[in-house]
Amino acid sequence: MSQTADFSNYPLPAALTRRVVTYLIAFRLFISFALTVAFFTGLLVRAYFLDSGAIVGTVLVSYFVIAIYLAIEARRRTAQHYFLAQISLLTDILFLSVLLFMFGGLDSGLAVLLIFASASAAILLPLRTALFLASLVVLAFIGEAMAGILLRADDLTSLVQAGLYGTTALITTSLVSLLSFWLRDYRLLTEQQARELTRLEQINELIIRRMRSGVLAVDGDCRIQLMNESAWFLLGSPSGQRRSLADVSPELDGALAEWRSNPSRDIEPLTLHASQAQILPKFVSLPGSVEIRVLIFLEDNDVVAQRALELSASSLAKLSGSIAHEIRNPLAAVSHAAQLLAEAKDLPESDARLIGIIHKQSRRMNGIVENILQLSRREKSRPDIFDLNAWLKETVQEFKGALPAMAIELDTDIGSDEVLVMFDRSQLHQAVWKLMENALQHAGRDGVAPHVSIQMERLPETGYCLITVKDNGPGIPDEQIAHIFEPFYTTNKQGSGLGLYIARQLCEVNQAELTVDSSPGAGTRFHIRLALARSEINDGHDPAAVIGK
Repeated sequence: MSQTADFSNYPLPAALTRRVVTYLIAFRLFISFALTVAFFTGLLVRAYFLDSGAIVGTVLVSYFVIAIYLAIEARRRTAQHYFLAQISLLTDILFLSVLLFMFGGLDSGLAVLLIFASASAAILLPLRTALFLASLVVLAFIGEAMAGILLRADDLTSLVQAGLYGTTALITTSLVSLLSFWLRDYRLLTEQQARELTRLEQINELIIRRMRSGVLAVDGDCRIQLMNESAWFLLGSPSGQRRSLADVSPELDGALAEWRSNPSRDIEPLTLHASQAQILPKFVSLPGSVEIRVLIFLEDNDVVAQRALELSASSLAKLSGSIAHEIRNPLAAVSHAAQLLAEAKDLPESDARLIGIIHKQSRRMNGIVENILQLSRREKSRPDIFDLNAWLKETVQEFKGALPAMAIELDTDIGSDEVLVMFDRSQLHQAVWKLMENALQHAGRDGVAPHVSIQMERLPETGYCLITVKDNGPGIPDEQIAHIFEPFYTTNKQGSGLGLYIARQLCEVNQAELTVDSSPGAGTRFHIRLALARSEINDGHDPAAVIGK
């Protein structure tokens, strides 16, 4: 629920009232102590009609003691500072009015302290209350002038002087109240704008965190000040303690140094060894910023290339879909005819072998047709929330049951904790199944038994989890790894070249990311990064706040 600002005039916010009252208490202690010392040292002379100085001394000491008591009360946690302001200002006016009478009237300079007290009331109290206290000050001025006329035989000039002081007190109180009202409006407007800026900052941070492009902010010493989740993933998930760009990514640090030496130079794509991602960096200088000097945008070059291919792939998929429909009917007729021939009695062995070839190739062609039709349909995602852990275990068991009778090992590293994600189950099933089939086709090499593993890692500090399908095959050569997600690209004579392309399309339609890294002689790893439906962000490892804002 959004909070609305309090535009009421009085009382002031508790913190501001406490601060102003604290200043007034300090001023009151100083004035009361100074007047007391000045009187006992002879600097202040009482009125001639006061025979005993004990009365004046008692009033001054009482004022100083009350000032100390008000200071002690103000320091209590349960103190009501607004009420304390009313009492203390009334006390100031009463004591200063008595002292004005005792120390020679308006010529003593105490009139200035009374005007200051009424102006202070205009800051802390409503205008009516402040004007009431100012009226008491005016009465004190007029009363002292009348006493001077009666007791000291002053002329009427003192009454005119009292009127001027009184008018000054009223006008000052009114102007200070008006100025305070404007300042309060300005403060409230500033607080409102600060809340709006905070909300915009939170929205901007959320947008930056969820951007598919990586965003880095570095200072003049090439130390990372800000990093979103995509950049954190592209840079190989570095720990929060690593702030130096040269330490996190020497390749990117070198590209930044080249750009600084020649900003007009075209930056070439580079490969980040930590994640094997090929990125296209873009640098933007921020000369007016102190903490952040350069913004670095990391565009995944594979994604950029894929977007360029999507236009041609879309039209190609529609054409292929039309052709596939035309092929499917005669293919079904051929397959059915082969099935009828296989049921014939006394079928020669040579003919049975030929019929088996027809069945095998028909199934292969049907698989190609199904992939092409799936490519052309572009089904919409229907995501729901489910436990990824339990779902993966069921899928792996289903895949194990569908394995052909061959010597291959399949293991899992999934754990037992509940991991909630939002994804279309059917589309995730298709994507994971295609990755496992691909791993099955390429697992094993000379002298090494085939081995396929599937792992799931929860990354609560980023709000994502990671599914990894790994094989122990020969790996993918560097010149081929950039093309494996392109439609119809394949190095397998029996493949259609659509499996990995469709798997990536299914991931992207669910706002997930499919990436690959491969080591020659050590196998290939496909990673599906998908968002958690419920995550607990760890501030200490939040890549959006990098590493210490």
